[in-house]
Amino acid sequence: MRRDIAELFELDPALTHLNHGAFGAVPRSVREAQDRARTRIERAPMRAFRDDLPAALAAARESAAAFLGVQPDGAALVRNVTEAVGVVLQGLDIGPGDDVVVSDHGYLTAGWSAEARGARLRTARFPVDADPADVVAAFAAAVTDRTRLVVLDQITSPTALVLPVAAVAAAVAPVPVLVDAAHVPGALPGLDVEALGVAFWAGNLHKWAYTPRAAATLWVAPEHREAMRPLVTSWSHGLPYPERFDLQGTVDHSSWVAVPDGLAAWRDLGGWEQVARNADLLLRGAELVRAALGTRAAHGGIPSAPCLRLVALPQGVADTTDAAEALWQQLYAAGIVVPPVAFAGRGYLRLAAAPYNDEDDYARLAAALPGILGA
Repeated sequence: MRRDIAELFELDPALTHLNHGAFGAVPRSVREAQDRARTRIERAPMRAFRDDLPAALAAARESAAAFLGVQPDGAALVRNVTEAVGVVLQGLDIGPGDDVVVSDHGYLTAGWSAEARGARLRTARFPVDADPADVVAAFAAAVTDRTRLVVLDQITSPTALVLPVAAVAAAVAPVPVLVDAAHVPGALPGLDVEALGVAFWAGNLHKWAYTPRAAATLWVAPEHREAMRPLVTSWSHGLPYPERFDLQGTVDHSSWVAVPDGLAAWRDLGGWEQVARNADLLLRGAELVRAALGTRAAHGGIPSAPCLRLVALPQGVADTTDAAEALWQQLYAAGIVVPPVAFAGRGYLRLAAAPYNDEDDYARLAAALPGILGA
């Protein structure tokens, strides 16, 4: 672990942290900014909710929009991508008789939310070593005349692939596309949300952009904004999009107020230069782990995310959900935080690289794996 950078976070130094993509890690300075925001609210709640919070939340929304390169009138604050999915399903009135398309690489809650509303789920399937054209064809083949929405991960959570969003959106048009971009803000350079040809785009700010948790952005294309409402209707009822999402009763707004502080921390940690450094470190770290395991890299045409990458485990290792959970427990008992992933009958490790990581972290994992797998 890079001790100089690690001191900026509050991570347990006894653990080797290689799973930043799961929940992120809040820098100490950002946590302190959130604490100050809470204190200001508690000193005068009436003043905070009537006068202070509307301005602070507008500033936070504008900060997030500028960071993502979108117009402020299109970007609302939500707590996470899962909430954004719920907002979109509600706004489109998805229900019985409707189809929603997801992929087998997607985060499961999108499908669960659609099924809870009575919709039928259809799944686009493709292997981890697929080519972009295979991904586009899989989504196009899953669409029917009853499809109301396609949910597409820009960076897949379990498999760390960067999917061809614009090509899929063009192939399934005119069906609207919701992009699950949970891992994108602060991690994927060259982002142009408004040029993707999608209807909805939602990204978490707390993973790779270092804001407090429960901070995310939902961008909505102009033709859909009027239909989008927060899942909890409160004081913002009657306001236009995106302001109607700001004040949802007496929830804790401090994570949103501290969004500018998190984005400032991202810049202070090196911005896109830091992302490039992490990507290079991850390539070297993955090779160390592969050498210890004796496995090879996949050679598909879909790129891996800059700061997330799969490493294949030997055949028969962690190839089911239960086996992956058992390996997770063994690794954690050894002081290593890294998630095994079971996908399509094969086991993998999903490695991450964050500013506080160094090559020693991957060397530690590589050294521990033979003994753990042998046991």
